[in-house]
Amino acid sequence: YRRAAGQAKQAVMVDPRVAPNADVLVDFLDAHGISVEYAVPLIDAAVCIADILNTRLRGLANDPATSSLRRDKYEQQEALRRAGLPAAAQRSATRAEEAVRFLAEAVEGRGSDVGGCSGEEEAPTRVVVKPRDSSGGDGICLCRSEAEIRASFERELGRVNMEGGTNKDLIVMEALEGEEWVVNTVSLLGVHKVTDAWRGPPKVVLEGEGGAQFVYTAQFLAEEHPRRAAVLEYTFACLDALGVQNGAAHTELIWTALGPRLLEVNARPAGGLPRTPRSPNQLEALAMSLYDADRFLSLPIVPAGAAADDGHGEGQSAAVVFLRAPFNGYILGTALQQIVSLRTFGRFERDAIGLVRFAEAAPGAGPPPPPSPVAALAVVRTTSLFTSPGAVVLLGAAATVEEDAEAIRAIEAIAYSETYPAEDVVFN
Repeated sequence: YRRAAGQAKQAVMVDPRVAPNADVLVDFLDAHGISVEYAVPLIDAAVCIADILNTRLRGLANDPATSSLRRDKYEQQEALRRAGLPAAAQRSATRAEEAVRFLAEAVEGRGSDVGGCSGEEEAPTRVVVKPRDSSGGDGICLCRSEAEIRASFERELGRVNMEGGTNKDLIVMEALEGEEWVVNTVSLLGVHKVTDAWRGPPKVVLEGEGGAQFVYTAQFLAEEHPRRAAVLEYTFACLDALGVQNGAAHTELIWTALGPRLLEVNARPAGGLPRTPRSPNQLEALAMSLYDADRFLSLPIVPAGAAADDGHGEGQSAAVVFLRAPFNGYILGTALQQIVSLRTFGRFERDAIGLVRFAEAAPGAGPPPPPSPVAALAVVRTTSLFTSPGAVVLLGAAATVEEDAEAIRAIEAIAYSETYPAEDVVFN
């Protein structure tokens, strides 16, 4: 956005392991002669540091005194409850026995007294055990018995999670079931703007020893949808309750039998590059909030209608499909080529981020680029977002996007091999 306005600024990325707190970060930046205007947390572990640094810069910031509400998943549900919003029944536990008791009380029908669950909600009979401060499905386990709870605590308690935190205690909460929603927003002085909202089927439940794990499936851009207004209203209330006054947020929710319920608010931009075909996307809107407040505030609260016409009289839609490897091995180059050849293929993300489709050269633009080799990629069995082989972004008419999303699953059915296929190299 700043580049388009002729005011480009340099972006510097700093690993939180290099700067574990705001003081170290400031010293690091000073040592490299970098003057900072604004800190954008790109991962959850950087949220608290960004709150402190932005406050010290006397710019747009969220209150460091409430940073835990935007970082700690247990505190998020409790903050919603204090604000009078529906929230999941839960308990923080340092021992498996506490979690076992939570499940037993729920099964016995005392769920309305467990963790503040409202009386109108049914008592949970399945629980989720998860870290307070990790991400991407890391350490999350669906438990339906005492044995599974104990196995989950044995595996996760005391472990260093993917965000660098140590699991000193774990959350045990009711398992929310239903359609999944993701809402990406940017806020300025408490005014929230939606840049894109997504909906999709529940995560796949992958059975395993000591409980089941959740695996990401697919998300589709939610333009006009009967549930969208209620989801967005609840999302805004959650952002207010958690003190999200400024900056980007990535909110994950479940549409339950009783309406929307929060999984978590991540006070940062969505992972990867924006996937929406519309403008401004979340990163553009974030820059606009920082450098052109009047223009940002003039944006609609929710994008109206479909995105730009695709050239065939249909509005552009989008989807992201997460690949799922059934075992350790390889995903075939021929399968990747089939995915690249889909009508709405946009790009690969995450581990497959280097695989792109070359566009045909325009007349007079010189010869087309040489073909790019697509070889088999090593994969591990998918048990979370972090172990997915990658994600596929689809862009095009809604009906075609849905067809291509189904086609990817059909391709995946024969896409994996336990041994390296020496002859499996194709060119796109």
